Amino acid sequence: MTMKHPRLKYEQRTFAHIDEMAETLLHEANEQLVRIDMGLLPNDVPSRNYAKFRLMHLQRSFGEHIPISFRSTYNSLWSQLYRLEHQGDYKHPYIQQLLIQLKNNDSSSTK
Repeated sequence: MTMKHPRLKYEQRTFAHIDEMAETLLHEANEQLVRIDMGLLPNDVPSRNYAKFRLMHLQRSFGEHIPISFRSTYNSLWSQLYRLEHQGDYKHPYIQQLLIQLKNNDSSSTK
């Protein structure tokens, strides 16, 4: 009886080897980020999440250490994702709440 490794599944697909899954998911994430950069897709949370969820799945699948053969591409894609988040004026909800409070405190202190 052979057990399928659960980490070799993503959405409805099962991969024969973790390297195959990594190559596929990294490629898909990269393609999505390129589409956003080119303006073919909006720079919004749902578009970025397509790439983010693939990177997060790889992170969980590999555990603590991304293999050297994938690390450069993996890190680069996270950097691109962070850049797009900041270009899109994305702010974590907690940070956004703090900024609003600061702005309100600042305007009330000038009165």
